[in-house]
Amino acid sequence: MLLLDACCVLNLFATGHIEEILQTLRWHLAIAAVVSSEAMWVYRGGTGEDARERERVDLQPFIATGLLEVINTQTDAETRDFVAFATILDDGEAMTAALAIHRGAAMATDDRKAIRELRARATGLVLLSTAELLHIWAQDAGLNGTILAEALRNVQSRARFLPRGQDPLRL
Repeated sequence: MLLLDACCVLNLFATGHIEEILQTLRWHLAIAAVVSSEAMWVYRGGTGEDARERERVDLQPFIATGLLEVINTQTDAETRDFVAFATILDDGEAMTAALAIHRGAAMATDDRKAIRELRARATGLVLLSTAELLHIWAQDAGLNGTILAEALRNVQSRARFLPRGQDPLRL
């Protein structure tokens, strides 16, 4: 299982290819219930006047088809860790981390503080980034450079995201 936090969901949605990405990734994909209410909109993007207008993020079609599952804490331990992480992280990252740790799942996040804290506190947790997910999608789907370049431009203009400068997948 791979749990996506809100920033990764927004970045994948912003590509304009979220359905293909979710279909290609080889994990059972899920989001914490809190993430579904945090990942609310991206910019329209482009260069026109409407580039800064917002577009609502609708995950319901992907949930309805089973490409994405919404999960919540079920045990006292999950809830306890969610509350503990929420003292240092945003709720979405906190719940995603607690669920990933207790369910033996991997977690996708681009949040620098979350990455730093989780590397220190949950050393066995596998962490992935948007760049890594897009890299896997591009390889597994055999994408041509044009489609990938468009998706990367969309992430930058619609989600306002660029990987960290030291990210080996940053172009």
